[in-house]
Amino acid sequence: MPPAAIRQVRWPKWSDMLQSLSQSDAMKLLIVKLGGSVITDKRKPFAIKHTVVKRLAKELKGVPGPLVIVHGGGSFGHPLALKYRIADGYREKDQLMGVSLTHLAMEKLNKYLIEALQKEGIPAIAFQPSACVLSSDGRIKSMELGPLRRILALGLVPVLYGDVVFDVKKGFSILSGDQLVSYLARKLGATRVVFGVDVDGVYTSCPKRNDRAELLRVITPSDVKLVASMEKDETGDVTGGMQAKVRELLELAKFGVEAEIVNAARANVLKEALRGKRGLGTIVTGGK
Repeated sequence: MPPAAIRQVRWPKWSDMLQSLSQSDAMKLLIVKLGGSVITDKRKPFAIKHTVVKRLAKELKGVPGPLVIVHGGGSFGHPLALKYRIADGYREKDQLMGVSLTHLAMEKLNKYLIEALQKEGIPAIAFQPSACVLSSDGRIKSMELGPLRRILALGLVPVLYGDVVFDVKKGFSILSGDQLVSYLARKLGATRVVFGVDVDGVYTSCPKRNDRAELLRVITPSDVKLVASMEKDETGDVTGGMQAKVRELLELAKFGVEAEIVNAARANVLKEALRGKRGLGTIVTGGK
């Protein structure tokens, strides 16, 4: 190409790219949370379930409309965060290495997931929460969403994760993937959220320890007492386990966004949920 021709090339403006994401498409935004217990083996430190991750990448392929993926920490982030008491905030200098190690562990897990998605032809890209989130006493105070909106406008798939973030009151704190999903769904206008976990939904008690535990098909704000009575997580999950998930989703339901918690450890369950099928697990809704 001659120099004169090169000078005449006009690249599209950002405003044009943003307009290309039509209002109807924006309204179809789907946010998926992949639980750490699904993609890692919590019994072993830094143990990823490679076969499961590959399968989930296949199930995520071909999702219509904009997609945001968030994943948990599992056996990568939680053990280190627990060891260095990251959730307590800054207490002593030794914790700073814990902040560094915990974040690095989450980046490694994020990399494994992104590589699996890319192999399925999904243009996934890492989006680091600690670089754009400021929290206050463990809750998101602000988040720079401009780059994330532009990533979605281009047709890329951002992959975020629970992370160590910097806190105006505590120095640093843990931002759970669950809180992140709830926040993003509100701010970006998602119409549906799907949580992939390693059980069939939300139960009256832990189904792994109690054979009489009953599956709850629907949870609404009127079930707040039931949520409060749920068993606390005992697997070293520093973000609160299933109870914390349900609390976040009940808050989200107040804004009219429905969520469903499904068993992503079972083949094709997540795939069906992502394509609109309801009733596969536990629906969390603002309805009565």
